[in-house]
Amino acid sequence: MPSEKPTVRGFQPTSIKLAALVPVIALGALGFFLGLEILFGGKAPAPPKPALDRFGATRDLVKTYGSIDPILAPPLDIERSVFVPASCVVSASIPTGADASRPSVATEFSCANTSGFLVSFYRAQLPHSEWKVFSDAQTTHDGGGMALLSQKAGSDGFYWQLGVVIGNTTYTSSGGGVPTEATKVTIRLFQNASN
Repeated sequence: MPSEKPTVRGFQPTSIKLAALVPVIALGALGFFLGLEILFGGKAPAPPKPALDRFGATRDLVKTYGSIDPILAPPLDIERSVFVPASCVVSASIPTGADASRPSVATEFSCANTSGFLVSFYRAQLPHSEWKVFSDAQTTHDGGGMALLSQKAGSDGFYWQLGVVIGNTTYTSSGGGVPTEATKVTIRLFQNASN
């Protein structure tokens, strides 16, 4: 009696229809999750708050730091959250010895405002721009006056510290009977070493 050989299943090619189903499922899943992200996803970063208008015209520091090496300059969201009154003009750029591992900038402004006005301005403006003020006291730094120190998270993933030193107001005779007032304001921004 002849013995029967067992049948061995051979290789059967995969159906092209079945193989095409895999990328279709993947694209469908991708479309589903993109749709969910569009409908329920995160929001774009909120634009920075405008300056308080009760102190008159102001400007942020974007133009002030526009010509600085972008590696050393603060991110734009930080620059857009620090304001100076419109009467303030840059009088000096102060060297900080910063490098790419710890960016920092320091700028001195001459403002045609009294120190009292400027202290009131920064005491109101910093919290309004979501800076966390952790010191507000007299200082001998940068010629003396009031110093406000604060901190805020930047879009670069680091916290930035801000120091605003408001000097004492000086008065100069203008010859017309009303003296001209000037106050030095020094603004220092530096990246914290850690979050």
